[in-house]
Amino acid sequence: MKLSSVLLSSATLLATGVAAQAADLPSKKSAPVEYVRVCSTYGAGFFYIPGTDTCIRIGGRARFEYQYNQPFERSNDVTGTRSVGRIYLDARNATEYGLLRAYVRYELHRRNGTLASGTGSRIGQAFVGTGDYTVAQTGVYLDRAFVQFGGLTAGRTQSFFEFYAGDLEFNGVTAGSALGPTNLLAYTATFGGGFSGTIAIEDGVERRQAISDPNLIGGGTGYTGYGGNSAPDVVANIRLDQAWGSAQFSGALHQVRMAGLAASAGYAPSTEYGFALNAGVKINLPMLAAGDALYLQGTYSKGASTYTTSNGFGFAKATFGVGAFRGNGPDAVVVANGGSGSLELTTQWGLTAALLHYWTPTVRQAVYGSYVKTDFSNAASAAGAKYSTTAANVTGNYFRDWNYWAVGSNVTWSPIKDLDIGLEVQYIKASGSSSLSVLKSDPVGKLVSSDSQIVTRVRIQRDF
Repeated sequence: MKLSSVLLSSATLLATGVAAQAADLPSKKSAPVEYVRVCSTYGAGFFYIPGTDTCIRIGGRARFEYQYNQPFERSNDVTGTRSVGRIYLDARNATEYGLLRAYVRYELHRRNGTLASGTGSRIGQAFVGTGDYTVAQTGVYLDRAFVQFGGLTAGRTQSFFEFYAGDLEFNGVTAGSALGPTNLLAYTATFGGGFSGTIAIEDGVERRQAISDPNLIGGGTGYTGYGGNSAPDVVANIRLDQAWGSAQFSGALHQVRMAGLAASAGYAPSTEYGFALNAGVKINLPMLAAGDALYLQGTYSKGASTYTTSNGFGFAKATFGVGAFRGNGPDAVVVANGGSGSLELTTQWGLTAALLHYWTPTVRQAVYGSYVKTDFSNAASAAGAKYSTTAANVTGNYFRDWNYWAVGSNVTWSPIKDLDIGLEVQYIKASGSSSLSVLKSDPVGKLVSSDSQIVTRVRIQRDF
């Protein structure tokens, strides 16, 4: 036998033995890879959380804004900037009871200037520069956090009183609340044919304006706080959603309760209950262009000012400001009422119209206008005479009736999906039934019965 044949036979036997021995050993298989699966049930962007049947979407927004305000005194800022970041999580499950959903959205902002009300929740209301504060401000704001389970909604979200809510505006100036989110507990019933109805209890603290006590003679403006929170606001609506558009009628009941004794008078007015009503309709206009729509809305409130004008320009601390004009809008005014004391509730009403039109699929324009009227009772107006000129800088009736109207338009270009580049211009004018001197004007103490202001804003925004 040749040596080569012997070596080849030996190698074959060795390989066969090793292979047989290896076959007898336990094998270690790789664990199966669990890929992230797309969840198409709730639209684009959702995926299944691995190991669960929960669909989730993660998204956000980056926004920059530059604004010019027409100044009325040297201490006013003429320009201002704001950068906003938004992050949200939307988790959903289908259950035998209906949809189970949890939604959380944070907003983070950096801006020069601060709202006159000092609250981040009203950021859409008055982007007015630094003013007296002359500082920049950074904020982190819980914009949404709610759970939906069947017809139940619990958490922080938009009030069920809202309808139009300034949807087409960069800087909200139209009548209607559009206060921002609020804490609530609500139940929505669906009746078929597009009809639904909701009953909710909502955080009444979010809706408070100041109460004015003219008995605080020599005590500045005479505004006092609410008493302790003892009752939520009750909100209800009836809504219709169909192919032609939507319509809603809503109402709210709001407690007005003074903190304590009226200074120098020694009486505590009884608790009163204000209310607000809102009726709105949205009409789709596909005959003009895809996406076109017309909004019409009317609001009315008595003792619940923020349901009507919280979206007003510069409306904070019960004072509405346009240029050098100041109008007062407390929820109530304390009057003597024969020595026992009572609360006279302030009445407000407003009308709004807004139109959205797509000139091309990438260029759209919104045009809107609004009128708001504030009325005081005769007793409240008479009580305003108690303010002294030195205390409140008043030369006329402090609680005079006043009104404002606003018109505006913005044009937005979206060259690619989810990118918006826009410009907005607004004109706001306010007038009172009589002249009233103001602390800040040029010159100081000038009598003002009306004033106007122009506001311009540039916005660049990317959603993802």
